[in-house]
Amino acid sequence: MRFTKQSSLIILFLISVALASCIRNIVDTKPIEPAPPAGYGSLGALPFKEAWYGMYFHEDKVGFSHFKIEPSGENFVISSDSVMRLTAMKKTDEVSMKERVLVKPDLSLISFDSEVKMNNRLLTVKGTSQADKFLLEMNADGEKIHREYPIDQKIYHTSGISLMPALRGVKQGKSYSFMVFNTEKQELEKIEQSISEVKGDPGPHGAIWKITTNYGQTVVYSWLDKQAKAVMEKAMEGQLITVLEDEAAAKRFLEKKTAGKDLILDISLIKVTKPIKNPEQTKFVKLKIDGVEPTLVPEDHRQKKSLINDSKSFTLAITAEDLRKRKKDQANISYEDNPELSPYLKDTLAITSKNKEIIDQSNKIVKQSSPDLDKVTEFTKWTAKNIKGSMQDSWTAVSVLKNKEGECEAHSNLYAAFARAHGIPTRVVMGLVYSDDKGFLYHAWAESYVDGWLAVDPTFGQIPADATHIKLANGIGAEAVPSLIKMLGKTKFEVLEFR
Repeated sequence: MRFTKQSSLIILFLISVALASCIRNIVDTKPIEPAPPAGYGSLGALPFKEAWYGMYFHEDKVGFSHFKIEPSGENFVISSDSVMRLTAMKKTDEVSMKERVLVKPDLSLISFDSEVKMNNRLLTVKGTSQADKFLLEMNADGEKIHREYPIDQKIYHTSGISLMPALRGVKQGKSYSFMVFNTEKQELEKIEQSISEVKGDPGPHGAIWKITTNYGQTVVYSWLDKQAKAVMEKAMEGQLITVLEDEAAAKRFLEKKTAGKDLILDISLIKVTKPIKNPEQTKFVKLKIDGVEPTLVPEDHRQKKSLINDSKSFTLAITAEDLRKRKKDQANISYEDNPELSPYLKDTLAITSKNKEIIDQSNKIVKQSSPDLDKVTEFTKWTAKNIKGSMQDSWTAVSVLKNKEGECEAHSNLYAAFARAHGIPTRVVMGLVYSDDKGFLYHAWAESYVDGWLAVDPTFGQIPADATHIKLANGIGAEAVPSLIKMLGKTKFEVLEFR
């Protein structure tokens, strides 16, 4: 049976949505006075200083969070802690986070310290904003990573996203934009917020304002009361809901003993009535797809779509690459000056391609002078053979190499680090793959640029990846959000043909 696991991927995404959007639900018993039209202007003027809220995914309570604003000299500290649990393949994973953020009265960032635990894996991140640069220090399972980024404007922390309307004012049609640091991408990213009045009767919990927040490809809708404090939010197409709760109600989540819906078996699994025999040998698969917009499934050199007349359905044909048509003698081509390919050579938090242990191991697997296709083949086979498939979570490719185990994302990150270390543009992709006796499950694999993009699966040891691999997005973080969320629990597949 072919097995795939991406619960850590989904958990990290959910926690990033819940915390990056940072809609803070405030509990306060003081009489409600409307927020001044121009905003409170300073954190010190806010009438609310603490928040407790619960998070619900597909009607199951999956977590809670708490935060508090306290003065620190002329500045302020926003401290927060949260817990989230999700079940996948009958295993429940837990993510907890503690954070301390020092900001100026206008919410601009001075520094932050955060600690994220996923099961027993630890990630600590420290950031400092200076006049012309932003300094980042990360420690992932004992591996230290330092980064420096030039900046020419104020930057903010994600903890301030939901507080910005209160500081700057709420008014029909008003909008804001500001820059925050995206830890996942390791780059600055623009936040855009727009404000509209709730039409007709007041919204949930007396909300009179609705905020639309765009964070990369993530969209979060929030509802604010007269004080411009958040009382509810919806993210992930309404599948993740954050609601106002008091401390006792929020903490009751910790007493929950039974697992909620299984993210894989109950929500994301796409069953098919016609099984695909020997999926690892398929060169061509054609599917009829219902329940989602065709735009959510991209086309590329492997997969092509066709709309069905007078129907919301479409067909998708996937053809595995033919290695016989690839140039096999290309070696050590430089892509550093290629703007389309150079991003896939970067050293990142997950794909630590410049790490000495990664480089040393990659040089043991292949010779520097070997053709790129040979390197891709050997890296794929080595990763599949030497990294045990397990539910073990890892933050970086180095952690995977040390632990010698992990799920599909771990295999793909390690493979990508090897390939990038040898100058081969490589990206981790997110999509679906057929699993015997189950149907299509979410999965991560990789694509390397060898005389064109080539799909390989370092978990299954496939070069090329078989035709049941359906790509939804390049990347496994924010890039995959639109397709992943809109397809969860809504997609129907009919197998028309395979060979």
